[in-house]
Order: sequence, then C-alpha cells, then structure tokens
Amino acid sequence: MIRLYTGSTHEPSCLLLFLFGLTAAQTSNFWFILTGFLGAVFYYSLAGLKWSETKRVWYFIIFLNTMLVVFNYFLSAGSVVQGVDLTHQHVLFSIPFIGLANKLPFFVPKPLIFSVESITFMITQGLRNFGIAFLAIPIPFTTNPGLMGIAFKGMGLPDKFAYAVDLSFRFLPSVTRDFGTTLDAQRARGFEIDKLRGGIFSKIAKLAPMVVPVVIGSVVGAEDIINAMELRCFGMGKRSWLTILHPRSVDRVVMTLTLVGFFAITLLNILGNFYSTGFLHVLHIQGIPQFLLP
Repeated sequence: MIRLYTGSTHEPSCLLLFLFGLTAAQTSNFWFILTGFLGAVFYYSLAGLKWSETKRVWYFIIFLNTMLVVFNYFLSAGSVVQGVDLTHQHVLFSIPFIGLANKLPFFVPKPLIFSVESITFMITQGLRNFGIAFLAIPIPFTTNPGLMGIAFKGMGLPDKFAYAVDLSFRFLPSVTRDFGTTLDAQRARGFEIDKLRGGIFSKIAKLAPMVVPVVIGSVVGAEDIINAMELRCFGMGKRSWLTILHPRSVDRVVMTLTLVGFFAITLLNILGNFYSTGFLHVLHIQGIPQFLLP
C-alpha cells in the first residue's frame, strides 16, 4: 500500500487546547489565568494569522465572551466567585437589582454588589475564555481538515472517533463548496439572490433553488460515505491510513510540557483541598494584587 508521509503533525495543537481548557477550569487564581492567557497569545502569534482573515470570528468571540461574563455576573447577582469567602469582600459600590428568594414571588429587590473580588473574577473569566479562543482559532485556519482525523488517530484515539472528527471538520468546507457551486449554477440560469423581494417568509421560499440542492447534495454525500465505509468493513478491525504524520522534536517537547503542566496543576489543585494557607492552597484563592484592595 502506498502511503503519503508528512513532516509535521497537528497533535500538539489539539492536545494543548484540550488540556489548557481542563487546566484553566481548575482555578480562578488571577495570576495563573493571566500566565496561561499570555502563553496562548504568544502561541497565537506564531500562527501568523492576519486580522483581515480572522476578524469575523473575533467579533463573534468578543461578543459571546462579553455576554457570558456579564450575564453570569447579573444572573448570580455577583455572588458566585469560585474559592472566595464573600462574607468579607471589599465592596466598591452597589446598584438596585433583583435577586432570587426561597418563597413567593421568588423575585425580591436586592442590591447588586460590585467588589474587588467580583470584578477580579469577571476579568479572570474573560481571560480564561479568550485564552481558549487564542488556542482554538489557529486550528481551523492553519490545518488541512483532511488531516484532523489522522492527528487524533496519532494521539491513540479509536478509528471511529478519529474518523468522526475528520468528517466533522470536512463537513462545513464541503457545504460551503457545494453552496458556491450551486450559487454559480443558479446565477447562470438567471437566479439573482441579491434581488429577492417580499417579506421574510417569501424570501425564504424563494431561496429554495439554493437550499434544496445543497441539502440534497449533503444527504447524498453522506449516503456515499456510509456505503463506502460498509464496503470496506469499517469498524471491524484496525484500520490503516493513507497519510502518516510524523511529529517533530518541537512537537514532542510541546506535548510533553503540556502533559506535565496539566498533571502538575491537577495535583496542586487536589492537594490544595487539604490546606487553608500556603503554596499548596494557591489555586483556591483569587490572588488579588494588594494594590487593588482598598
């Protein structure tokens, strides 16, 4: 069997993203999250992506992250701060708000407190989410979708899972390609998508010449993949892959450091539950800078 060999692998990117998310979820310490955020920014800079290429994604991420952080604060009335005793918080100011009660009418007037602890927690949440985004965005923008399944297979995952990931990453580019092809074909027949008239439902109905061929094409394509997998007895035994990815030395170093960092933080988090002070308890505190405290 002829195989294609490449000199790089995408395993470090996937492993780094996955373990960074698990590691960052174990603490709300400002300094640990800030360190991870700066490392993610440096990693993102190595991808060499331009703002013009990723601005649409960043607009969505900035909006989503802002909504998550702000809504979480208002829904919890500023009282959900991981690992912090809010009975002695440093209050800056408060505004009238609505809180939850244990009896009817379940909504009662309650002040919304803004303190050093709660605001620091909001900033920490935002840095955590942006750090994950900085690691996630380079993957679809710099990776051939056809190599994602091979990368996950190289990480030791089962063939079924690896191929499911491969198909997932291929789906959107395939639909985009089919949509572009269908759009060009319909325009050649006189269909003008930019000149649709009528209300919202009328416009949706007039988009049928675009939507129907793309949907049917996706279904037919999925049937072809299923038939091809059945003919090749997929899932009956160990599979071979046409392309083999060989990790470089720097890839091995990144994966090793990522695993070591994850297990070190996890161990420190577990040990911190048995202490109330000291270095072993550092992940269970916010680490607020002293100059911010009134």
